[in-house]
Amino acid sequence: MQRPPATQRPSAGAPAAALAETMVLFDWNGTVVVDADRARAALNVVLARRGIPVLGEAEFSVRFRLPLAQLFGRLGVPDADASDAEEEWNHEMAETRAHLSDGAAECLAALSEAGAWLGVVSAASPAAVRFDQRSLAVPAVWNSVDASVADKFETLLRHRPTRPIAYYVGDTPDDMRCASAAGYIPVGVTDAYSRPETLRSAGAAHVIGGLDELLAIIA
Repeated sequence: MQRPPATQRPSAGAPAAALAETMVLFDWNGTVVVDADRARAALNVVLARRGIPVLGEAEFSVRFRLPLAQLFGRLGVPDADASDAEEEWNHEMAETRAHLSDGAAECLAALSEAGAWLGVVSAASPAAVRFDQRSLAVPAVWNSVDASVADKFETLLRHRPTRPIAYYVGDTPDDMRCASAAGYIPVGVTDAYSRPETLRSAGAAHVIGGLDELLAIIA
């Protein structure tokens, strides 16, 4: 992957109007919504139907890595069954409620009001994103929503010209690597999916515990 020129970084204490030059794209599961328990439950449904041992909380935090097709393969789901397994996982995810990341509603509303371009780039299915939007009353602030994304690098690269300053907020090492390669400032959200040191070693410029910490970084 060819890396675009490095992005500009806003100066500390920049006025709110400066966010008109800023784009912030978000992963969904584990970033805007906190859903590790939901993801583990959905995965265990898929595994149990196939007679594969289910994962406990500790094992899930170590073994869960996207993309789903590779995850299923590592856990023993045959390649020929991966598509059906992914459809079942997305169905379970779309039927179970998660909760918003700490400060997510306030952060998104403030960024939008300040003029930032906001978007979603996620492997989550469109149905799962819509379900969360409705059930969790996520502010309707999005300028773009890309769901069921198989290649985040390509999608991020396509959006990169939108604004001079660009951040991608995600929760996995792959999120950090794709963001950096596509010319974004990577912000890692630490949770049950990834530890802070794992995100930093993958290139995270900042690591936060919830979206309530994001405004201080961007503005």
